[in-house]
Amino acid sequence: MIVFAREVYACRCGTDVPDDDPGASDLARRVRIERGSEADLALLDREHHDDAHLEELRGRLARSELWIVGRLDDRIVHYFWLTQQASCSYPSLPGCTFSLDADTGYGYDAWTHPELRGSGIRRRTFLEEMHLLKELGKRYEASFFVAYQLEGATRSLGKVGIVVEPVWRITLQRDRTLRFDPMLARDETMRPAPVANGQIIRGSPTAA
Repeated sequence: MIVFAREVYACRCGTDVPDDDPGASDLARRVRIERGSEADLALLDREHHDDAHLEELRGRLARSELWIVGRLDDRIVHYFWLTQQASCSYPSLPGCTFSLDADTGYGYDAWTHPELRGSGIRRRTFLEEMHLLKELGKRYEASFFVAYQLEGATRSLGKVGIVVEPVWRITLQRDRTLRFDPMLARDETMRPAPVANGQIIRGSPTAA
């Protein structure tokens, strides 16, 4: 789910990960992870997906983005999106756009039904994200985490061998410009794209 935040981390995760989550709950294991299609849009919970949202998702499918859904019985209770495009953006921060290496894919807009959050579904499907990208020849997945999510996500995903590495810290300044601070030295996985709103790139990498 994409939310507004003043502090966001652009991260990478290596796609060489274990096959499954040995500690997955029974509920998480019951969820079938499959590729979604336009016909599946009709199965989404309308309480959380209005007409405009469905049109946005339909547009992604028309652009050949990969939609992976989690089915529990006859319901879609989870999904995420993958692309192989050469760039990625955090939409709620205009100008927060990165160019990606050819061996890096982008995973975004994961959603789990509110009633089932915390059940381990997302951790298990995150593994599947890595597997799919590896099959597509990608060494890394690029993803965004807002600041308050990062520690918990790093801890949870680390339990199944997924290493979340912050590459850039992006903060919205008082004058509405963006500041990009590198977190890794000599990393070319993702690079800030030039923007017209006066982006700022400062500081030294915090890790060698």
